Amino acid sequence: MKRPLPLSKTLIRSGLCALVAGVGFTSYVTLVSLLIQKNLASHTPQPIATTVGAGSFGSIQESRQADFMADIIKLHTPGSTSSRHLAELIVKESARANIDPLFVAAVIKSESRFSQHATSSKGARGLMQLMPATGRYVSEREKIALKRAEDLHDPSTNLRIGIAYLKYLEKRFRGDRKHALIAYNWGPANLSQSLLGASTPPQNTLMYAQTILSVHRDWSRQFTQYALNLDAATKTLVG
Repeated sequence: MKRPLPLSKTLIRSGLCALVAGVGFTSYVTLVSLLIQKNLASHTPQPIATTVGAGSFGSIQESRQADFMADIIKLHTPGSTSSRHLAELIVKESARANIDPLFVAAVIKSESRFSQHATSSKGARGLMQLMPATGRYVSEREKIALKRAEDLHDPSTNLRIGIAYLKYLEKRFRGDRKHALIAYNWGPANLSQSLLGASTPPQNTLMYAQTILSVHRDWSRQFTQYALNLDAATKTLVG
């Protein structure tokens, strides 16, 4: 029978596997936790899961999305100590509204580069750069608590209102995400008039929508490969 490696050597090997698999530091920590659990459980007859658990999430998919997103946020906010917390908020609020969290993250990257303190020259605030008037309209429509404009800098409040606004725009423009993004940037009334032939969206608005859609496609492909790599790394470590 093959003799198992000591835990210290296995952890080193796990690091190499994670690096080769490209699963990211956050998921490597998850894998190490799983490996330690396996090592402890080897002294008891209790079986353990063979995939990374969902933790506080409703599914393994959501947990992995948060891990993947945390690594993305770290790339765009060097030195941040709250990337995992923000990633969890984005995933959970997106799941609540049944919208792809990677799409929401692509909007946030374009709007504020994941900074909750961002304020534009026009007064848009927070992660999803909501104007106070838009925040009030959506919060009243969706019955989301918003006492003052400064509350739009609160990540949970901003995400809930911003995601609700995106969903409203998607529904208003019949599921067309490009139109929803143009409306998000230029205003829904302007886009409605444009679709009737009154005007053409500004070039920078068209570029805004195209960039977000492109980033979302790239991240979706990367996440699919990431999940496959994570499955392979987990199988190697647990098997």
